[in-house]
Amino acid sequence: MKSLTCVKAGEKQVEMRELDIPEPGPGAVVVKTLMATVCGSDMHFVDEMPLPPGTPMGHEAVGVVEAVGPGVTSFKPGDRVAASCLVGCGACDRCLEGDIQLCYNFGMPFNLLFGCQGQYFTVRGAEVSMAKVPDAVDNEHAVLATDIMSTGFGAIERGNVRAGDTVAIFAQGPVGLCATAAARTLGAGTIITVESVPERVAISKKLGADVVLDPANAAAEIMKMTNNRGVDVAVEALGHQATFENCCAVTRPAGTISSVGVYGAFPVLNMPTGGSFIHRQLVTTLCPSGRPRLEKMFALVASGKVNLKALFTHRLKLTDAPKAYDMFRERKGGVLKIAIEP
Repeated sequence: MKSLTCVKAGEKQVEMRELDIPEPGPGAVVVKTLMATVCGSDMHFVDEMPLPPGTPMGHEAVGVVEAVGPGVTSFKPGDRVAASCLVGCGACDRCLEGDIQLCYNFGMPFNLLFGCQGQYFTVRGAEVSMAKVPDAVDNEHAVLATDIMSTGFGAIERGNVRAGDTVAIFAQGPVGLCATAAARTLGAGTIITVESVPERVAISKKLGADVVLDPANAAAEIMKMTNNRGVDVAVEALGHQATFENCCAVTRPAGTISSVGVYGAFPVLNMPTGGSFIHRQLVTTLCPSGRPRLEKMFALVASGKVNLKALFTHRLKLTDAPKAYDMFRERKGGVLKIAIEP
């Protein structure tokens, strides 16, 4: 089986190539793509990280089962499915404890779901890493559930946001916007977001932000708004040193900094010293993954409590996938998520 797939061609370069898709091995499933997208992590892989040329790109997709390997009993050809962006074996200690994204046997970063920006892709560990998509969930939400929706909700969950808490979310890219929606859905009191791009500001307000501040003086404004108390939880959703420092500066004593930033461009992340980090908690989140997690995200969407379709700002054909990277890198036309379809 052949698959026209977007691959890394070199630093800051991708191109379309025809790849062989072998028959699925034990526990694996081959999926025919219905919709994929480009993630900020894809940009890190292409622009900053030493993934070898020829690596198939894309880890967010929804599709239809094409073929199943030995041992797969939960899926059959024709099922509409989505797989978490990080897959697991289902048998190691981490998987058994529910942290499928940290699978020992597949091992990071090789447990990433590669090749979703293609006509077909293969899912390993499908029994624990993939879920059927309910009829009430559209392709757009199924794609989002595989990574950024789960990550954004994870930032709020691991930040231990409680009903009525004041939350600040720095950066309103796709993950930050999902964190904003999560904070509103999970009962935060006041939600303050930090963003300067007008299109992102508008969507942030639509998804639940009470106040959107410009990054230039955001930390001082947040302290003023909270009578110098600080926020209960600050979410770092950009992956920059300055943003991380701002989160530390605005978090109250005994509060939590919850980071979902990918600091791929920075070899060192410096921890603020002195009064800005006394008796505070720092948590990081790698996309919560696996079938039960996907099913929970689908249930939220099907209930009508969460609607993230506004994140899809553009649509392209699969053959134009390299163009999507240029658009995302340059933030052309207010781009957030690009629906890539065959």
